[in-house]
Amino acid sequence: MTHVVFRVGSLEAGVPLEVVVEVALRVALTEVPGAPPTVAGLFTVRGAPAVAVDLRQRLGQPSRASLSDHLLVVRWAGRTVGLLVDRVDRLVDAAPARSPVRLPGVAGVVAAADGLWLVQDLDALLSLDDREALDRALAALEA
Repeated sequence: MTHVVFRVGSLEAGVPLEVVVEVALRVALTEVPGAPPTVAGLFTVRGAPAVAVDLRQRLGQPSRASLSDHLLVVRWAGRTVGLLVDRVDRLVDAAPARSPVRLPGVAGVVAAADGLWLVQDLDALLSLDDREALDRALAALEA
C-alpha cells in the first residue's frame, strides 16, 4: 500500500494515498466560531468549503502559522479535510504493522530504512463530540 508521508514537528507520519485529494501550500483560513480547538478553520478546495485540522494541536504540539506549512487534503468521513502539516515529504510503498503499543491517533507503524513512521488514524482526528460541535458551528455559519 502506498502512503503519503508527512512531518509534524519531529514526528513523521503518513496516510494512505487512496484518501489523498491533493497537497497544497497553506492558505488563509476562515475561523469557525464554536468549532473544536483542533479545527484551524475553513478553506476552499476546488470551489467547495473544507475543514482544516491542525495536526500540531491534535498531536499535542504547539500550533504555528507558517507560510511554509502544507495542507494535505484528504477525503475522510464523507467530507474533504485539510491536514495542516509542516511539510509533505514523499510517497512510500509499505505495509504498516500493528503498533506494539496502543497510541492515540495511530493506526500502525512502518519500519523504513531511515527509521519508523506512524500511519495516522484519520478516524481519531476528531472525536464524535468534536464532529458534532463542528457540524453545529458550520450550520450556524450557514444560517
